Amino acid sequence: MENNNTTRGEDRVKAVNQNLAQSRRAAIMAALARKAFTDKVKALEIGVWYGAGSTNIWLDNFMPGSDLVLVDAWRPYASSADVSGDDFGAANWDYAKMDSLSSEAFLSAFLNVRKFENEIDDKNVSLIRGKSSALLPLFKEGCFDFIYIDADHKYESVKADIVNAKRLVNKKFGIVCGDDLEKLPTPELVDLARQYKDRDYIKGDYGYHPGVCLAVSEEFASVNMSDGFWWVVCKNGEFLTDQLGLEYLQAE
Repeated sequence: MENNNTTRGEDRVKAVNQNLAQSRRAAIMAALARKAFTDKVKALEIGVWYGAGSTNIWLDNFMPGSDLVLVDAWRPYASSADVSGDDFGAANWDYAKMDSLSSEAFLSAFLNVRKFENEIDDKNVSLIRGKSSALLPLFKEGCFDFIYIDADHKYESVKADIVNAKRLVNKKFGIVCGDDLEKLPTPELVDLARQYKDRDYIKGDYGYHPGVCLAVSEEFASVNMSDGFWWVVCKNGEFLTDQLGLEYLQAE
């Protein structure tokens, strides 16, 4: 006889997308990881969720011997404005359900790492549960060659993650990148974002994550972007967009 509790749990998991790395975006992410480094790297992923999207891209494309540190709070993150919703809120996105799956997401990420270790195990993977704002200051300056940011998308959290990433990235050569920058910052989008700092996403004619847009605009003069994925190169302490650009990553 089928266990109804198990069935309901599986339905809840299926109702929320576990792999948020779409195909076009994933191709650029993979190319960046593969082309930026020809040797093993020390990489940090801030925001892991199910560990079924970006995490697999890094595991597949970084060189053997690389170190990958995965950090996520795996706890409810939606603001009251996100959950209550309105005509300007995210369409077709159930924040309450998303928050309720944080434990399942943590278990999935753990099992994904264990599966990798059992089948390939050519990289060192560390899984750390905790708020990035509390954990990232514990790492020493310049200790990561590659940092990917895709955690809480509200402004204060994104801002803190980027500030920490700029301190932690290898100043000689490193990459800081992230997700959910659907539109490059413009004065109009930045002004609107300042009104919705507590929102994950706003729709209407805009369709973007205001916190990501605002934080990126404040911390970088410019960034490369493709299909929401953004990146900059840190070289000799400067953050640049004229290296590892989109055309170079698309060329094989």
